[in-house]
Amino acid sequence: MREVLRIVGYCALALQTFTTHAQCDGGRFRDEIFASVSVDSVTYSSPYSLKMDIYQPVGDAMAHRPLIILAHEGAFISGNRSDDATVDSLCMRFARRGYVTASIDYRLTTMLAMLSPDSSLSINAVIKAVSDAKAAIRYFVRDAVTTDTWKIDTNNIYTGGNSAGAVLNMHLGYITSSAECPPYVASAFAANGGIDGNSSDPVTATYGIHYRAIIDMAGALNKTSFINTGDVPSVNFQGDLDNVVPYTCAKALGGLSSISLCGMGPLEPALTAAGIFHSTTVFPGAGHVPWDSDPVMFKTVDSTITEFLYTFVCSGTSSVQTLAAATASLYPNPTLGDVTITTTADMSMLEVADLQGRIVLRQAANGQTEKLHTESLSPGLYILTITLRDGSAPVTKRLIVER
Repeated sequence: MREVLRIVGYCALALQTFTTHAQCDGGRFRDEIFASVSVDSVTYSSPYSLKMDIYQPVGDAMAHRPLIILAHEGAFISGNRSDDATVDSLCMRFARRGYVTASIDYRLTTMLAMLSPDSSLSINAVIKAVSDAKAAIRYFVRDAVTTDTWKIDTNNIYTGGNSAGAVLNMHLGYITSSAECPPYVASAFAANGGIDGNSSDPVTATYGIHYRAIIDMAGALNKTSFINTGDVPSVNFQGDLDNVVPYTCAKALGGLSSISLCGMGPLEPALTAAGIFHSTTVFPGAGHVPWDSDPVMFKTVDSTITEFLYTFVCSGTSSVQTLAAATASLYPNPTLGDVTITTTADMSMLEVADLQGRIVLRQAANGQTEKLHTESLSPGLYILTITLRDGSAPVTKRLIVER
């Protein structure tokens, strides 16, 4: 069984002080309290005849429920709303926890387009899918203020996906204006209805989109610069040997595609630097979407998303503010000996754990600069947790020891 590396737990989160919503009592949103789920298929984009499956807990009396919208894997060339087992399982599980969930189709392209040396073709495919995902959100927003068929709390909409579905949703969440895009991405938006997209019918297109966080399972961004302070929170998962959706910044599909994508290797520090509330889980030694076939990894994904969304749904707040978390740097890393740790807040304790989660070194700390002595550690990868004296969220870093 591969071990999980939680590079970052949660960045600092500022919440107003309220009592927990009564709707979260009885295990709702954490436990699978509903025995059965209904599934309905609807057309959400009439211009492109796109469908989605909507999952609801049977017997739910709550007036307005949080919504999760997920998109399937398939490299933008294959797949549909029904054949991604990870998406289907998450939709079922979260519906049993009391959410309304939806699995969406989106427009696909051809293998020739994704492998073409002309990167505009693959960029265009991603932006078309972004437009479709926005149309799915608008479908529910319009319903909520008209017929209220699905009884959605539009202040609690979460969107994400698996593999290609995560790639499209990362671009949905972190590109908020075509002005922040390089020309080739801006051109793709212009060709597909602009930043708002063109996948909704004229009436639905007049409704805004609202979402509180992105669920990113092996997603990536074309540019790390799309991440800016004040952007949407996200919960992220990836194997660090993924080269289909690159963990680093590289050409996608194992280098066969002309489109460059940056995975959680560079996105994790970008999210931290921007002070965005987020959770990142990396599976060391794992490739692309390992949770599709490994039930232990899937359980980690499922439980982490559950706790992450519970923070929003059950906080009792009308909004979540993102604040800059404390940051830390290590030098040298990898190290042959001592490591100098510098932080933006006073430290009180340093703990080093191996990949089995066992604490192998503990050292008291004081101030914002500290030297960690690693001579007792065997060569390998470790997790350093830095406890801060002010009681704010600990900072977690990877530490590599060499000899």
